Amino acid sequence: MSSSKQPRVADLFCGAGGLSEGFREAGFDVVFGLDKDADSMATYAKNHPKARTLEGSIADYSPAELAEMIGPVDVIVGGPSCQGFSTAGRRSGWVKSQDERNRLWEHMLGLVREAKPQAFLMENVPGLVMWKEGQFGHKILKAFERLGYTVSMQILLAADYGVPQRRRRLFIVGVRDGKEFQFPAPTHMGGWRRDTLALWEQKRKQAGLIPHISVWDAIGDLSPLTECVPGKTYSLSPGKASPIARMLRSRVRRTSSHEVRELDPSHARLLSYVPQGGTWRDIPAYLLPDRYRGMRRTDSTNLFGRLDPALPAYTINTQFYNVTTGCYAHPFEDRALSIREGARIQTFPDSYEFVGSLSSQCRQIGNAVPPLLARQLASAISCHLIGPQPSAVNDLLPVQPSGQVPVPTTSPVLDRQRSGHYVSLRSPAALARELRVAGEEVVTEDLLSLAGGRVADLYLPSRKTAVFVNECFWHGCPEHARKTKSSTVWWAEKIAQNRQNEVEARARLEELGWSVQVVWEHEEPSAAARRLRHEFGTASNLGESDKIEVGELLLA
Repeated sequence: MSSSKQPRVADLFCGAGGLSEGFREAGFDVVFGLDKDADSMATYAKNHPKARTLEGSIADYSPAELAEMIGPVDVIVGGPSCQGFSTAGRRSGWVKSQDERNRLWEHMLGLVREAKPQAFLMENVPGLVMWKEGQFGHKILKAFERLGYTVSMQILLAADYGVPQRRRRLFIVGVRDGKEFQFPAPTHMGGWRRDTLALWEQKRKQAGLIPHISVWDAIGDLSPLTECVPGKTYSLSPGKASPIARMLRSRVRRTSSHEVRELDPSHARLLSYVPQGGTWRDIPAYLLPDRYRGMRRTDSTNLFGRLDPALPAYTINTQFYNVTTGCYAHPFEDRALSIREGARIQTFPDSYEFVGSLSSQCRQIGNAVPPLLARQLASAISCHLIGPQPSAVNDLLPVQPSGQVPVPTTSPVLDRQRSGHYVSLRSPAALARELRVAGEEVVTEDLLSLAGGRVADLYLPSRKTAVFVNECFWHGCPEHARKTKSSTVWWAEKIAQNRQNEVEARARLEELGWSVQVVWEHEEPSAAARRLRHEFGTASNLGESDKIEVGELLLA
């Protein structure tokens, strides 16, 4: 341990300084930060003015050179890029041996070998321990163990530690004293999916843990963007802050970076169809760009996603200014999250200032470890090295949810939800509306109550016609059919079964004297309605004996 009263920490691949901020808040003396990105280093220097900063690649310096620049250090932390193990890396074929980014951890290993800190912490994506049954992660553990460290590894969900974000990251901690490091125990619990929230709430109560912190708890006190001027500071609204908001704004009365990139008009239109908690799957299929055609409903699940104000956010990544790349739309407004809102969800304090263009600031925020999670880990490392510190007890009290942050009484999203706008635009409903405008009698309930199998989406009783509105992916649209990226055989079998169900339903309907029409969800409803009416012919072509009243069906 260094002679300083505070344990000293050096941050490699420091980015904007999420890890350093968490360690600083936990009582560490942050003495060094290194990153090759100029904007990140400018941000880091602005917020950690006492630390020595070095802009450059770690590969440009020998371990001995870095150790000399840093001086005595108790803990070395860092998040070396392992791009091939990220979600994007998996999409492009997992690990590429020639990708030097997958070997940056070796430079951190070299510095640990040279500087011999009491502990180290490495942060990375969970995929690091998933590739080939964890071979790569096992290789890293063994390398550090050979240096004399007792190494522990765990994947943590940030929301379980009071961060309003469902972000999963891998943490590797090594200590030199031969004792096993104990990761901090979760303080919060909640669910990932809407259909399992009740189950997770039951588990949470049984475990005696705190509910996850919501998005609105994190950002609900921030001023409307219409009241903010880009590049200027703005006042924080008094009396509306949740516990986590009060914690993040504790050192300032005014803050900045409440700015957002203006949406492309076409993207703004598509986003207007997405309700709270919804995604691209809620946008009428006939309005989606062609690249979405044939995508299975479980692919790219968060694109054009709108945050649910009552739940934590999904992972804030480097492009949270772009609603087309993930779940980054504001809960109540048709826009992406602002820089400050993204920083809040990442638990950067409002006093933290970011340098660079809007996209650069978002990249820095998205790449960071949430400071609140880093603080929990830093405190656990401090406790392991020097024992519990009574002065820090109050600082580590878990963040409580509010549930009382006022929500807007009116907004574009709320107004559309109240009007039934979102439901009315789905393909069957939109087609039914167009047919009714054209004078057709349309019933959306299952009039025939046929047992099992597929049922029609619409019935036209006077024409004795049933209409199926098929999803492009689920029913193998001839125009947009494509193989899935994974489980190709399984999905092909599901689509084949759906087609067979439709064949059987068609046969049952035809036995009852009904004709069947198919409309694909990519067809614009008014065009589909015109096509159907053209194929129907005029009503005068139907004999009176062929017509059937709705009441007769309901009585049958």
